[in-house]
Amino acid sequence: MEDATAAATQALERASGRRLAGAFAFGDSQQLADELLALVRAGRKRATAGVASELPTADQPFPEAGQSWGLLDGRGKPCFVMELVEVRVGRLDTVDPAFAWDEGENDRTYEGWLDAHRCFFRRQGVDAPDALDLTFERFRLVWPDEDAVDWLAEGVRACDLADRSRTAGLLANRHGADFAGATNRCGADSVDATGVGSTIDPRRLPALVIEHRGQLAGLLTFRPWPGGLTDVITVDVTGSDASLGTRLRAGMAELARRERWDRVRWPDEC
Repeated sequence: MEDATAAATQALERASGRRLAGAFAFGDSQQLADELLALVRAGRKRATAGVASELPTADQPFPEAGQSWGLLDGRGKPCFVMELVEVRVGRLDTVDPAFAWDEGENDRTYEGWLDAHRCFFRRQGVDAPDALDLTFERFRLVWPDEDAVDWLAEGVRACDLADRSRTAGLLANRHGADFAGATNRCGADSVDATGVGSTIDPRRLPALVIEHRGQLAGLLTFRPWPGGLTDVITVDVTGSDASLGTRLRAGMAELARRERWDRVRWPDEC
């Protein structure tokens, strides 16, 4: 199997013109590997997690931002090359709804992510998965085609990693510098919006952004829950152009249609 992976790595290097740190298939079975690769192909999955203590190996270095890696299907066939854009080490309880969303699996909720990953690690014989040190990796595809922007409405797209620091600044300008410590806009008695504490940090929630004349001009943050309900936490735009907020809402409506959510609850409904 190691020889086959090495051969697949070399084939991807020749085809892509990139030096790879290694190659791997997702999951612990051929079926799961193919299912997760299909999510990558569909543009839905742009993050993954692994056990930090299993890396590095003699053939593969520890993952770092900027590295290129090959993605294989369940039979070991070389399919894609991805580039890591963010890597951090932590435990399961440090995950937030934004990372769970970017992993793209199941219902894309924080709760669904935790349940699926605890089950996965227990299948590997881990009795206490919450005690594991894990690598959390975000990536983009670079071969055979680079990631393209998926517009949900005019100027509206999903918030990517590069946007997150700017979105925090946008919200701070609108709500004050301490907005990251604001309570859930759906009320103090509602369930925690992030899954990791009683406050909102916009960098820890999935989000949509809107661009106007090439600049970030607005942000919508949301929190999907199991069962098909999604809370919209903030809808904020810069300037006085009322169409920006309308277009953000249109982008959210399109996302809800694609995800088949039963209901989107807006802040004024809370």
